[in-house]
Amino acid sequence: MNAPRPNRIDQRLVRALGHPLRVKILEIVQVRNASPSELTEMLSAPLGNVAYHVRVLEKCGCIEQVATARRRGAVEHYFRARPRSYIGHQDWRKVPQSLRDTVTGASLGTFFDRAADALESGTIDGREDTTLNWMPMAVDQAGWAEVAAVFEAAANRLEAIHALCRKRIDKSDEEAIALVVGMAAFEPAPDGWAPDPAAADGTADGVGNGNGASTT
Repeated sequence: MNAPRPNRIDQRLVRALGHPLRVKILEIVQVRNASPSELTEMLSAPLGNVAYHVRVLEKCGCIEQVATARRRGAVEHYFRARPRSYIGHQDWRKVPQSLRDTVTGASLGTFFDRAADALESGTIDGREDTTLNWMPMAVDQAGWAEVAAVFEAAANRLEAIHALCRKRIDKSDEEAIALVVGMAAFEPAPDGWAPDPAAADGTADGVGNGNGASTT
């Protein structure tokens, strides 16, 4: 009996999120084409490291080469994220339960970092039509499915808008406006739940392993 083929999404997830620099690279090429040299300057990281992680992201299908150009006597290769490859996309939630925490952690960590930076810099309220809200709901199974469908439709529409904007910007001299869009619908912790102090400091079961979990 042949061994089952590994799940491509699983492998992509593990490899793409296996290093924080890859997450940062993937975030940048969601909004613009970039070469390893440009990424090196933007991320203040060694070119060799950046080039390696770009190759990993390309090999596992998260990014693709879209252009080449001669710069400073060398040929630059430019990359962009492939559709449905952004951190937290629902496709990535099809992985086994044991890997979903990795997806969620990367999604929330990146989002919270961007939100905190925007709050501190003042840009988060710089526009009158900034959207920032959340609401508690009580739903039945049918309502849960309806909410999920709304989010899926919204995500598809946002992806289409993003693709159209990139095409328009590529053809014009208009400066791109950076925008972070976050969507979430999840079951909250039960009433009365509190984090385990032992788990938080890594001493659960009396063993400190230095890998304490944080809660938000």
